[in-house]
Amino acid sequence: MCRWVAREVFMDIEYLLFLQDIRNASGDLFAPFFLWLTDFSVSLWPIILMYFVYWTCDRNVGKRLIFGHSGALLMNGFLKLVCCVNRPWIRCDEIEPYGDVKGGATGYSFPSGHSTNVTSIFGGIGFWQRKKHIVITIVSFAIVVLTMFSRNYLGVHTPQDVIVGCLAAIVMMIVANFIESWTDKNIKRDLYVIIGGLLLCVVLIIFYETKSYPLVYNDAGELLVDPKKMIADSFEGIGAVSAYVICRYFERRYFDFEKILDWKSRFVVATICSIPLIWWFNHCIDLVSNLLNRNWAKFLYFFVGITYAMIVVPAIMKKVSGKMLETENNS
Repeated sequence: MCRWVAREVFMDIEYLLFLQDIRNASGDLFAPFFLWLTDFSVSLWPIILMYFVYWTCDRNVGKRLIFGHSGALLMNGFLKLVCCVNRPWIRCDEIEPYGDVKGGATGYSFPSGHSTNVTSIFGGIGFWQRKKHIVITIVSFAIVVLTMFSRNYLGVHTPQDVIVGCLAAIVMMIVANFIESWTDKNIKRDLYVIIGGLLLCVVLIIFYETKSYPLVYNDAGELLVDPKKMIADSFEGIGAVSAYVICRYFERRYFDFEKILDWKSRFVVATICSIPLIWWFNHCIDLVSNLLNRNWAKFLYFFVGITYAMIVVPAIMKKVSGKMLETENNS
């Protein structure tokens, strides 16, 4: 039984039921592909790809991707905690998500984190390559659109969830590009970015911790959405933005690795350096949660990851460049 008064008003639920009928009629023929795609969009590999763009392809574009992705995470967490919109199957009992995908979609529905994530990375890559490699642009945009559709097709998000998730990422990408261009004109403005970024993060932490949240229980008395878990998830964006605004200050002044090392050497160094990064992303949450709590585990997830990507790896590249130059001089 659907939990609404005027059924005809809720076209988003009708749309999901329509897709559900198609999914059931086809015997879930396409569902495994969309499930794989939706899992891929929030896996480590898009993040690692973003860092490889920064390390090996184009440093300035890579920074804008990292900044846009960090801002998108921050915006997504903010909107989720402000709007507190329940998942489709909570609003309507007739919605039955595919397989066990429901188990990984336990938080608030609006906006879609998958859509935000995939737009900020693949949307950014597609836009960057639009004049150079149109095939990369088409593939990147196709990944974005199909991922957004997959969240509807699998029954875990409404159309407005994925659309706003995408738009939130686009807005933050525009903001990131504006700030980077603004500071490029005067490097002293970097200090304003640090102060503004950290102040925003502090204000958001206070807001999240003091705000009241709706508590919705099922018939068994179980809490359907745990606000504490959602607050913890929002700390990913706070950690990402905090790390970026700090790291960019030092990266711009001391680690101009793109000019001192050719791209092939950078690729080799990046490949080796990505191994500890992958380990961190796979084990950070459990490791830090046992030492501190889930909030700070989520905070450190991207804070350490971005610091490693923008400070440690460029420092290693700078060191490798010095060793290579020393070897050439001695030969």
